[in-house]
Amino acid sequence: MIVYRYKAYDYKGKLHTGNLFVPSEEEGIAFLLRNNLTPIEVKLLPQSLFSQLLFKLFFRITFSQKLYLIRSLYLILKSGLTLDKGLEVLTREAKGGVKDFLFYLNYNLQRGEPVYRTFAAFPQVFSQVEIETIKAGEISGNLTGNLEKLAENLERQREIKNEVISNIIYPAIVLGLAFGVIVLLIVFVMPRISVLLTQLTSKPPFLTRILISASTFVNDNLSLVTTTLILIILILILVISLKKTREIFFKFLMKLPVLSNLYYALALSQSFFILRSLLGTGLTLTQSLKLTADASFHPDIRESFYNVEKELRAGKKLGDALLMQEKIPVFVGSILSVASEAGFLEETLRVMENYYLEEFRTTVKNFLNLLQPALLIFVGGVVGFVAIAVLVPIYQQISQQLQFQEGRGQIPGELR
Repeated sequence: MIVYRYKAYDYKGKLHTGNLFVPSEEEGIAFLLRNNLTPIEVKLLPQSLFSQLLFKLFFRITFSQKLYLIRSLYLILKSGLTLDKGLEVLTREAKGGVKDFLFYLNYNLQRGEPVYRTFAAFPQVFSQVEIETIKAGEISGNLTGNLEKLAENLERQREIKNEVISNIIYPAIVLGLAFGVIVLLIVFVMPRISVLLTQLTSKPPFLTRILISASTFVNDNLSLVTTTLILIILILILVISLKKTREIFFKFLMKLPVLSNLYYALALSQSFFILRSLLGTGLTLTQSLKLTADASFHPDIRESFYNVEKELRAGKKLGDALLMQEKIPVFVGSILSVASEAGFLEETLRVMENYYLEEFRTTVKNFLNLLQPALLIFVGGVVGFVAIAVLVPIYQQISQQLQFQEGRGQIPGELR
């Protein structure tokens, strides 16, 4: 995609900067003038790999901004405003990637392009499901309703994400505090206590030797340990940031016993929601199944929906195709089979979606109920280990002194 950087003044003398996705400099200047902006610079972004990477790094539309865009477009159409007039209002206060996107959408509308084409130009921001939903809405004349369904879907995703984040805050804080206490003990406290402990006894207990050895190693190689920790943190950030490595990382996590059940229940709930939403936009069942499979983040469910879509194209009924899939529960296939025959598929999908969402929430709640005491036991174990490692040598030395004094016939505390 060709990108031009621009600088322009509005009628109030305020400077505006951003990106234009236009084929030429002349097109960019003409577009800015049509939007009551006086351009002072329209410059082609260099096509070098480094420049393109920088652009992709800094051009961002966050999840919240995407929800804002979809919800705003829905409200514009719902209110009766024309889309070009509504975009003019939105663009006044928009910034960054959102403003660039709105400009591009406005530019395409002025050229007579459909709305979905603009969304399709940003596959890194908008999924295929979202693009096809908008396209189906334009073709069927129900763009307002489809935008409302998209906004509902995004709000539901945000609700689930916020719920998961809020649930892991407490365990993360406890683990962070435990790690901080361990670092504090090893780096600052133990170097001072270890001198006293080695003076108390020439043969400290096993736990004490472990603690002293760990403290000595860390302090002797502090720069190496610090660098290693920073590299590990940076690698984790990189793994989570890149799409491919993030998928591999989450696939590994989701194979763990408890997390796999959570992952499966959430994926099923999300798939049923997407399928129901797509059917409500006017897409056929086969189209909806394929897009649902594309959007599914669970590999088994994705493959199952692809297989169901192929079986439907081959002439089989939905219920029979679902019952053939090993990764789809039998009772789900049976219920959806009856619902599709009776004409209540969308309503039944809503029930199944809520059922698996509630199962996800219940599993998370039960898992956290077990995790919290486990974390307390872990922290208590760390504190107990340090206390035993420090106090045992002191106790041994006191016992030896008492035995020595009793051997000499002196009662502790007795006046001579």
